Amino acid sequence: MGLINWYPGHIAKAQATLREKLKLTDFVLELVDARLPWSSRFDVTRSLLGEKSRIVVFTKADLAETSKTQRWLSYYRGQDIAAVVLNAQTGQGLAPLRQMMLAEAQKIDERMRTRGRLPRASRVMVVGLPNVGKSSLINKLAKKRAAQVGDKPGVTRDVRWIRIEKSLELLDTPGIIPPRLEDQELALKLAMAGSVSTESYDPVLVAPAALDLLLACAPRLSFDWPEPGLIGYARARGILAPGGGPDEPRAARMLMQDIRAGSFGPVSLDPDPPVEGTSA
Repeated sequence: MGLINWYPGHIAKAQATLREKLKLTDFVLELVDARLPWSSRFDVTRSLLGEKSRIVVFTKADLAETSKTQRWLSYYRGQDIAAVVLNAQTGQGLAPLRQMMLAEAQKIDERMRTRGRLPRASRVMVVGLPNVGKSSLINKLAKKRAAQVGDKPGVTRDVRWIRIEKSLELLDTPGIIPPRLEDQELALKLAMAGSVSTESYDPVLVAPAALDLLLACAPRLSFDWPEPGLIGYARARGILAPGGGPDEPRAARMLMQDIRAGSFGPVSLDPDPPVEGTSA
C-alpha cells in the first residue's frame, strides 16, 4: 500500500461527461501547474483530448522556477503546441492568452463561413489537474466571479458553459486525474501541489517524504532548524504539544500547507525538459 491512496469517484464519473462535451468543443485550454509541467499532463488527459486543438497554459508560475518554466515553454512550442505562462494573481499572461484564444476563434469562424454555416461563439473546454486554477482563470477572463474557486481539489463538480466574449464560451470542468495513482513519486508531487485531497494520505507519513523531495529539487534551500526533518520544522515554528514536545500531526499538516503555498520560495518539482530529438 502506498503512502497516498486516491480514488476520486466524482472525477472518474465526470470524465465520461467530459468525453461527451468534447464533441461540442472547438478547442481546449489545457492547464498545467508550472511546478509540474510534465507530470500534470496525464495519459488519461492525452487520451481524452485526442487530436483536439489546444493551448497549454502554465498556471501558478510564481510558485515555479522561472528559468525552468521558460525551458518547458520553449519545449512545448518546439513541439508545435501553443503555450503561454500565466500568473492569475498578477494577471501576467492573460492578455497574450486572450489574443491566442481570439485568433483561434477567428480561424474557426472562417472555417464555418467557408462551409456556409452561420458563425457562433467558439466553445472552449478548460481542463487540467484538480486545483490547478481553472476556475480562477475563467473568472479572470470573464472579469467576474463566474466559476466557484477553492483552495482544495474537487471544488468544481459539474460542467457548464460560461460566456467571456461575444466570440468565446468556456466550459468549466472538474479536475482530471487518474482514478488510481500507482506511481507514488507522482502522487507525492500532486500532494505537494495541492492536487490530491489531504484526506487521501497521512500527513505525518507524507510530509517527511515531501520535504526530502523539496530539498532534492531545490538544493539551494537550507533551513536553520534546531533538528532536521519534520521535528526540526515543528520546533522552529513552535508547533508543540502539551508538555513541550513537537506536535507532529499538526506540524505535518502545516508543512504540507507551506509547501503547497510556495512558502519556501519558487520550486519546480519536475526536471528539465528532454533535449531536442528525444521525447519526455
